[in-house]
Amino acid sequence: MYNRASADPDGKPWSERKRYLWWDADKQTWTGPDKPDFSPDTPPDKTPDWTKAPLYGMDAHDGKSPFMMSADGKAWLFVPSGLKDGPLPTHYEPVESPVKNPMYAQQDSPVAKKWERDDNLYHPVGDPRYPYIMTTYRLTEHHSGGIPTRMVATTAELQPEGFAEIPPELAREKGISTLDWVTISTARGVIETKALVTERLRPFEIDGRRIYQIGMPWHFGWKGYATGDIANVLSAVVGDPNTTIHEGKAFTCDLRKGRLSPTTAPGNERS
Repeated sequence: MYNRASADPDGKPWSERKRYLWWDADKQTWTGPDKPDFSPDTPPDKTPDWTKAPLYGMDAHDGKSPFMMSADGKAWLFVPSGLKDGPLPTHYEPVESPVKNPMYAQQDSPVAKKWERDDNLYHPVGDPRYPYIMTTYRLTEHHSGGIPTRMVATTAELQPEGFAEIPPELAREKGISTLDWVTISTARGVIETKALVTERLRPFEIDGRRIYQIGMPWHFGWKGYATGDIANVLSAVVGDPNTTIHEGKAFTCDLRKGRLSPTTAPGNERS
């Protein structure tokens, strides 16, 4: 949805107090404090001339539609072409999940890209060795990804050290308090980090079971200003079916209180 949505179908601001972009009938152009995300001389009553079909780009859009990133300038409830997992959205569990898909017999996306290798092992559904959900994310105080976070002092100043967010209920079960060291493991690797006990991550109640979720920012590293073990050591390599973008937002893991074993040579656990 683009800034055409700040005006009604006739090009008038929805709110005079918050007007942002509107149609100036005298000047025959869109005006306001922002630049339009479409041709500025497109009138609100424009209708594509399909007698000149095929039309491409903005020529195929009418003057009322506030959407831009689709062929006809409309919002789509389903994708008519182009997606390997289209046309209608449905619910699949991540490739790794502590529960069976509650809606379908198909557990995860049948067209997800997988690389089953000895160094990229996947956890079976409901594997008791890895009962918790892990999700990864950025931090507001950091910038974009790892390099500008770790190597620029000003972006690392407010969040200088890695951590894992843990819900209070799980923390009580494990005897973990904020700033305690915890160890998180998967079939791919194991890391240690500080605990942040927080109510932001609420437990799931699924099929009569309580399922805990752990959260970990992913752009810390071993060198630079913002240091900490790397979340991607834990994640499996799974690709989105359309773009092959890494699915690092949901996988399963185990959690225990304490640091890595002192007998584990530094670096070996990260191989």
